[in-house]
Order: sequence, then structure tokens, then C-alpha cells
Amino acid sequence: MDLHPILLIPGEQENKAKVLAQDEGIDRELTIISIENFVALNIIELATEESKDFFSVLQEIVHIYNKRLTEVETDLSLQIQVR
Repeated sequence: MDLHPILLIPGEQENKAKVLAQDEGIDRELTIISIENFVALNIIELATEESKDFFSVLQEIVHIYNKRLTEVETDLSLQIQVR
């Protein structure tokens, strides 16, 4: 089985990581993608599979996250609001 690594990077670091990979000559050996794009692509994929719109799937994910957070976390400032 031929594995291809994917490196998830914060959006503001994506270009820097790509340049560093090019400098090291490994840019063709891995895929570098921002965490934000990775999450968005996964939400789009879920929405497509479930025949739902992006925003409703995002709201469901955030609702599940916030529910789990209230069950285990004392710092509720970590909750996410979708506007």
C-alpha cells in the first residue's frame, strides 16, 4: 500500500510550510493543506452525502461539539457560536 502523508497546517502558516517543503525537496511527497480548508471540505462532503446545505451541517457539528463540551468541560467559554 502506497501512503501519501497529509500535513494539516493553520491557514496563516500554509504558504510558509509549502515553501519549506519545496526548499527541502519534499513538496511532491506530501500534501499540505490548511486545517480550515480540510474542515470545510469535510463539511461539504458530509452535506453532499446527506443532501443538506453546508450551513445546516455546520450547525449540527457545532451543536454536538457544544453538547459534549458542557458534559466534560468547566470552561464554557470554549463553546462555539454560529451566526
